[in-house]
Amino acid sequence: MDKKTRPNRPYKLEPYNPKWVHEFEKRVGILKFIFGSELLGVEHIGSTSIPDMVAKPQIDILAIVKDLAKVKDFYSAMEKAGFKPMGTEYVGVGDEYFTENATDGTRLSGVHVFEKEHPEIYEILNFRNYLRANNLDRDLYISTKKSLYEKHAENYAGYNSGKGNVIREIKARANQWARQQA
Repeated sequence: MDKKTRPNRPYKLEPYNPKWVHEFEKRVGILKFIFGSELLGVEHIGSTSIPDMVAKPQIDILAIVKDLAKVKDFYSAMEKAGFKPMGTEYVGVGDEYFTENATDGTRLSGVHVFEKEHPEIYEILNFRNYLRANNLDRDLYISTKKSLYEKHAENYAGYNSGKGNVIREIKARANQWARQQA
């Protein structure tokens, strides 16, 4: 499905909730069971992984596998576990993407599956780690999200696209910060 034609879906923003860590851990167990030895690692990503961040209560997950081509072999098991395969073009960054939605369409979780060493893995983890360590940019991201939610509470596409510039700015600083940490 083309990113431009994604249907609108219900969403809300909430203050950080420590239960999100538990929700992530439940899904890790499911992914380990399904992918077995193909799975190299699982990371909690997105806003629910950043303490004090305002977030959609959607658990975003980064799963790293040995061979991305083998992920299609796990579609049936993922569907049985409640995760809908969206393919590689839904997000369009080189991952296989799965969604877990409530009956009303609210996204409960999203699983980004990348092959080991994919450069996007480092971008995602740099962004998360930087926002965990940098209060100023975390606060900037929070205020941006809140402002956009006030304008686009009924329009997820508008909310999501509105974050683009701030995310790009923060990612640039996060990548520079990660290089300095190495």
